[in-house]
Amino acid sequence: MFEAATIHYAVAKICGPLLFGRGWCGYACWTAMVLDFLPYKVPAQPRKKIGWIRYITFAASLVFVAALFLAKVGNIERVMFWAFLIGNVLYYAVGITLAFVFKDNRAFCKYICPITVFLKPMSYFAMLRVRCDKEKCVNCGKCKRVCPMDVDVTDNSRKRENGTECILCMECVKNCPRKAL
Repeated sequence: MFEAATIHYAVAKICGPLLFGRGWCGYACWTAMVLDFLPYKVPAQPRKKIGWIRYITFAASLVFVAALFLAKVGNIERVMFWAFLIGNVLYYAVGITLAFVFKDNRAFCKYICPITVFLKPMSYFAMLRVRCDKEKCVNCGKCKRVCPMDVDVTDNSRKRENGTECILCMECVKNCPRKAL
């Protein structure tokens, strides 16, 4: 079982992001899929500088799981199952609350989600990225306004604003009036 989990993480959390960036967040995350039913598709306000909270969430999750293994808890499968269920309920509760507080469906993804601790570093080097054809771009800013993750897709450099946040939702591509993306 440990080998399967190791292979899963190597592929899903390292190799996948090297190819697709945070495309996982746009197409396979259960929490994001549920949150996308909420009314705030486009963020109503500028991004907050509280992304550091995700590292606390990650550390708490890691400490919890490590403590279970180190304590050699009996019936660990049952404990992990209930932790999974309760954790998902908490994710949805926090995600929905943040969406309404910040008027942004993706607030959970931007500030709390612990999975991005793995995805963000690899996403920096992602091969599949939205690129801008500067010859066609008229700098209308529509791509930035419709991006749920506040990514500046008009900058093709690896250092673009929020570049590791792109979830490949393609809203920018769909809404570009000049087909520059």
